[in-house]
Amino acid sequence: MSNFFRFLILYFYIVLNVINCIQSVPNGYLLGASYDPVFGSNAIFKINPLNGKFTVFTPLTNYKAYDVTYDFIHKIFYVFGSEATLENENSLSVLMINPFNGTQTYRSITTEPYGDIFGLRVDSSTGILYSVQMNDIVEPLISIVQIDPITFVAKRWVNITKASGVQPDSMAIFFNSTAHQYFVTVPYSDDYVVGVDLIKRKIISEITNSNLPDYLCYDNKTNAFYGMQSFAKGRGCRLVRLNPYNGTMDIISKDFEDYLPSTGDCHDGYYFTMIVKGLDKQNIVTFDLSNNATVIANKPAESYLDAFAFVPH
Repeated sequence: MSNFFRFLILYFYIVLNVINCIQSVPNGYLLGASYDPVFGSNAIFKINPLNGKFTVFTPLTNYKAYDVTYDFIHKIFYVFGSEATLENENSLSVLMINPFNGTQTYRSITTEPYGDIFGLRVDSSTGILYSVQMNDIVEPLISIVQIDPITFVAKRWVNITKASGVQPDSMAIFFNSTAHQYFVTVPYSDDYVVGVDLIKRKIISEITNSNLPDYLCYDNKTNAFYGMQSFAKGRGCRLVRLNPYNGTMDIISKDFEDYLPSTGDCHDGYYFTMIVKGLDKQNIVTFDLSNNATVIANKPAESYLDAFAFVPH
């Protein structure tokens, strides 16, 4: 009888470890956008986050990508950018790509007169797109805009001009689609984050920090926000967890000396990033957020990526 119980204990131990191994692997792939300004060649790559293998998913002919976002419910991969020609490079548009067969649909974005938009995120539950619009012809006006996914007309949604420190500059955005909250980070002496409730159409948080992380995203499984923080002194980066409502931060990974992040995304308990060293060395790193941000993959990448998003199977 004692041998039988020992066998049962061993059996359940093996089963639990197998389940744990299965659960600790991302179920999907990354789609990332590259751009070569010298040769003008660019493409959407399909990347295995565990082995770093790149395959060309679909070429982008004369198109420069600035940002990407994925609609999990409607299964649309959005590429935000412009045509890579001098006469059209200032005309912003969206490429909608089928994440399974690579077919493309091109649509121009209509903004208000003299309005420029920065970045793109999608609320998967509604399919509506959001961006940040700058318009300072008459007076500085910064707004979160809502972009209709049928007409691609950008409509002013929440005015964030009066949020302290917001200015027309390089921006990063991250989105909590569960709570319909949209966050904008801007450089302004100290880095600055503005949070917006899209349903109530009002500002819900404003925080400042001298060293906010880049490539912030919301993870649905751990219900937290994560990003890559660059060192305040010297070259290097690390993964941190950020509370965008009060500005508190926790360092949760080891340091990556001599590397800087170029993009990042998270989904279902994992954070994915590309870290770059020099001109021709970059790695794809995958963190298990449910297991103390353990690095489960750190693989060389064959191409530099401007942006990527995770696409589940």
